[in-house]
Amino acid sequence: MRSGFLVIDKAPGTRSTNCTNLVKRILGGKVRVGHAGTLDSTASGVLVLLVGKATRASRFVMMLPKTYLVTARLGSSTDTDDLSGQVITLGDAGNVDEVCIDRALLSFSGLRDQVPPSFSAVKVNGRRAHSMARRGLDVQLEARPVLVTSIRRTGPLEGDLEVPLVIKCQQGTYVRSIVRDLGAALGCGATVSSLTRSSLGPFIIADAIPSDDLAAMTVDYLQERILPLSAISTSFTNFIAHPPEEELILSGRPVPFERLERRGWGAYPAKDLVTITGSRVLSFARIEVEKSRSLARAVTNIPLEG
Repeated sequence: MRSGFLVIDKAPGTRSTNCTNLVKRILGGKVRVGHAGTLDSTASGVLVLLVGKATRASRFVMMLPKTYLVTARLGSSTDTDDLSGQVITLGDAGNVDEVCIDRALLSFSGLRDQVPPSFSAVKVNGRRAHSMARRGLDVQLEARPVLVTSIRRTGPLEGDLEVPLVIKCQQGTYVRSIVRDLGAALGCGATVSSLTRSSLGPFIIADAIPSDDLAAMTVDYLQERILPLSAISTSFTNFIAHPPEEELILSGRPVPFERLERRGWGAYPAKDLVTITGSRVLSFARIEVEKSRSLARAVTNIPLEG
């Protein structure tokens, strides 16, 4: 069985775990299948599934930037921060125009503190916030830093008080919280009307398999659609290891950077993480400095298939 990444276009109303389980059932119960971050059941778009040895790369895929297409509906707030919840406040958006929206959006770019939605997978004293919220318990979540690299309006404010946005952000950012906070900044309330993740790192919706088609897929077809591990290797600053250096990596010993051949800076460079590709292994390695010498030490090694 080939290891790598399957890109799914999850339909709204479909659970991410259902997609994962369905792919696992098609490929065979002994094949490991995981995911690189779920989507809300009401959301759609890119869901990256990890097959076989690629499951070891889960946390690294989740580090990659994400792009969301979102429609915000002004004039009300819900307990879930999207239309699946109960309306908790109504506001007057009659005086809000596109200039007001664009001005408010300026404050959402960059590093900022964000309170996750009450209906989220964040843990509170070991319990998921969404399970507590569904039981009617008071959920108090602390603000946490998130990074929004860009946010802008992509169309006009429509007559039904809906406005389309595109948001590029990093791991841990909740789009529902951004829309909720936008509504607060505008003084009228806002909630997510529709949400689509259009990309996760190099994985884009144009290359995705519609989740509604999965049930009819064969093993052979899915295997053909599995992207190789190299699909992520160049997302980070990537180096090539020759056989002597590859032996060091496989043994867990650090490798001086001067003994590695840089392949590229990567589309999404991380300040303390690089990838190293050899003939037998793809390694995710952290950068260390020892006696003024820069070293790469493997944190996760994934064997490559011959």
